[in-house]
Formats: sequence, structure tokens, C-alpha cells
Amino acid sequence: MWYAVQTITGNEEETAEEIRRLVDADVYEDCFLLKREAVWRIRGTCRIHVERLFPGYVFISTQHPKELYRQLKRVSSYTKLLGKEEEEFYPVSAEEEEFLRELLNGDEEYTVRLSLAEVDDQGNITACGAPLKKYLDRVIKKRIRLRYVVIRVPLFGRERELLLGIRLEKDERDTE
Repeated sequence: MWYAVQTITGNEEETAEEIRRLVDADVYEDCFLLKREAVWRIRGTCRIHVERLFPGYVFISTQHPKELYRQLKRVSSYTKLLGKEEEEFYPVSAEEEEFLRELLNGDEEYTVRLSLAEVDDQGNITACGAPLKKYLDRVIKKRIRLRYVVIRVPLFGRERELLLGIRLEKDERDTE
């Protein structure tokens, strides 16, 4: 099961590295950040960069949350395993984990990649590839020129808005 570990925004990479170094490898399967591709438009050219999907959170896959909690005390960075009491932790629900895995679309780097979108003359998305394809009905905001959409989904116990990047067929695929 996946668990969310709260940390200081901006220190996610360092915290994940510290967890990998200080927590026994038999306590967890993987420690990772969820990221997304985003587009910067610079002088008419699309530049793709990667940023955090959930700033302030590190995710850990484990079957031993109590032992993980105990060993997280070794980590000098601020970490808090999400739960309502010290010995009770909330895993990312099966439905939420499935949703996140669908967004990741099998990506081994835990990165939500850009969705290829087709747009009509009025700026409406008429077709879209994975990962956004399944969630087009959840789009609450779109900025085609800036190459993103915002979807609203129930996640981690409340409604959340996720910004997801898109690309158009005509875009040059420059990476940074």
C-alpha cells in the first residue's frame, strides 16, 4: 500500500533520499515523489520541464506502516506519516492509488506525462490521449495556449484540483 509522508515543501527530494538512506530496506518497497510534466512557452517554443504533482509530500509503498513510522524518527527532515493518531495511519485508498497509477500510465519515474490533445477552432478539447483521456469530463479549467488543464477529483479525503499538462500535435517537443 502507498502511504503519504508530509514534509517541508521544497525538501521532498532530500527527504526521500534521507528515507532511502536511513530506513531499513525491508520496511518498504519504494520511496518516491509524484511528478508531472509541464510546459513553458518561451518565444513560441514549448519547453517541457518536470515539477512536483504534490508539493510537500513523499510517497512510500510499504506493508509495515508502524515500523515505517518508528524508523521515520531517524530522519532529520521534518516528516509526518499521515494519520489521525500516532499509531493509526491512513494508506492512500485503493481507488486513489488506482487513479494515480492511471495518471502515471506505467511511468517508471512516477511522472504524469503530457497528454496529446486535439483542439477545435473555439479552443475546446475534442480528443485527448492518456493520461487525461479518461478524465476529460472532470476538466474544470483549461488554458490551451499555456498547455494545461485543471481537473477536480476526490483525493486524500477531499476534493482536489490537479493541474495536468497537455501538448498539441503542432508543438515542437523540446525538453529542458
